[in-house]
Amino acid sequence: MKRWLLLLVALVSMPAVEAQTRYEVTHLPMGINTTGSETGAVMVGDSVLLYTSMQNQDANHLYLIDFTPVLTRVMQTTVSSDGSLGEGALNLWGLNANGMNCGNVTYDAKNDIIYFTRGEFGKENVNKIYYTKRVNNRWRKAVPLGGNVNVEGYTSTHPAVGYLPDGKTILYFSSDRPGGMGGMDIWYTIIISDGKPGNCTNLGQPVNSDSNDVTPFYSNEEGALYFSSNRAGGQGGFDVYRSEGYRNSWQMPRTLGKELNSAYDDLFFTMQPCRCRCVQERKDTTEMVIACGFLSSNRPGSLYESDSNCCHDLYRWRLLQRPEGVAPVVKEEPAPLRAWDLLPLSLYFHNDEPTPCTLDTVTNLDYAATYHRYMQMRDEYKGAQPSPVDKRKWDSIQGSVDMFFDYEVKRGYDHMMQLLEMLYADLKSGKKVCLTVDGFASPLFESQYNVNLSKRRIDSFKNQLVRWNDEVLRPYLNNGSLKLTTVAHGAPDSNEVAPSDPLRNPKSMKSIYSMKAAHARRIMIVDYSYF
Repeated sequence: MKRWLLLLVALVSMPAVEAQTRYEVTHLPMGINTTGSETGAVMVGDSVLLYTSMQNQDANHLYLIDFTPVLTRVMQTTVSSDGSLGEGALNLWGLNANGMNCGNVTYDAKNDIIYFTRGEFGKENVNKIYYTKRVNNRWRKAVPLGGNVNVEGYTSTHPAVGYLPDGKTILYFSSDRPGGMGGMDIWYTIIISDGKPGNCTNLGQPVNSDSNDVTPFYSNEEGALYFSSNRAGGQGGFDVYRSEGYRNSWQMPRTLGKELNSAYDDLFFTMQPCRCRCVQERKDTTEMVIACGFLSSNRPGSLYESDSNCCHDLYRWRLLQRPEGVAPVVKEEPAPLRAWDLLPLSLYFHNDEPTPCTLDTVTNLDYAATYHRYMQMRDEYKGAQPSPVDKRKWDSIQGSVDMFFDYEVKRGYDHMMQLLEMLYADLKSGKKVCLTVDGFASPLFESQYNVNLSKRRIDSFKNQLVRWNDEVLRPYLNNGSLKLTTVAHGAPDSNEVAPSDPLRNPKSMKSIYSMKAAHARRIMIVDYSYF
């Protein structure tokens, strides 16, 4: 095994105090990253980088993202000999298709084949793996992969290419098909010939778990699989893991650690095959770059439009080696989390809460009271979801409700409590703080009612400030050291809502329980500033 590969393995097994290698993770620039989501960067040849971007543009060509689905597209950029990247542009090789979500590319260099994912617009949880082969320097029309890789009503995605000892291509991928261990699992199939895969096999334990195991990447030089999982024991969210083996014989996966993983979602780990493009020398240190690649993350610093952790960006990772006899590089401790790093912070409400059926602009309830009642309504929301024609999609619909309550509602409440601790520390130190809070409602009532409802929602947050932690913040509100600036927006402009959207029908119970309506009913803490 090559020396640099041995060093890569060493990072997983050596104690941090003795390590000669470490990861460095850097954010790719705008021009590639947008306020949408960018994922899945892979090299095709020596100088082309393909990646997936979920984005939308307004008339001024500014990137937008909201709560409605937007198309994912395959993008590309050039990689120069020093590792620098060009501007991102739409890929024109036939991978993109009108009205389809396209992305999650992998490249079979031995056979000059690209495998990737397509899914119908509006059916984000049902994707299929396609492939295209380059012949005479032209890419053939992409078609679905054969065999039983694609199962109707379920998703197959995140293809990754490896090679068996006999030279055959083995395709790893993620799927929620029956026969898995829970959530998304990683599967494999052996490609018998172009477009003709064999039977699909679940990797089984210890790679797969009852959590979600996704975005595989196989390194043939190492004989190791890298993948992401939200199983217990990681840094938080999805973490990148590594397991040696192939097919369905694997060692126990081990996390790549906190130098690469964050407390957020870290996915789509890939290696850059051409080492000369890793930027070998670093003028600011004695360390050398011995391996590099890309990953996607929604860690702080990622670009976003309205929710600081909504969107994934592309990051480059480098594995750095410190030569023997050279003093170790002094690592700077990461900057402590600041209050404004949590912003914008969204807090969600059930329909017409708090204090329903009134034009009052104030309430006796605090946000914690409405939150705990809201969290108990999860099953009610699940039961009110429209039944799909295809019953096999019911689990995906139910999963979207779980995602909203666990990832949006609960996370907002947890971040609010974290913010209040930071606020109290600032005020105790003598700082004066102004919070800016915006209120919103779904368009189920008349305009003035929605404005008053938004004011009640903001008032529940004011009550939370007063009552939190035995009212320790009350004196600061009374003496003016803590101020609130509030804006009650009411409901979004009805022109932004499609005519067929249930939000336009106030008599429809579906609109109350729809995920789009649920996202609209919120307040947002949008600014934290000193004065």
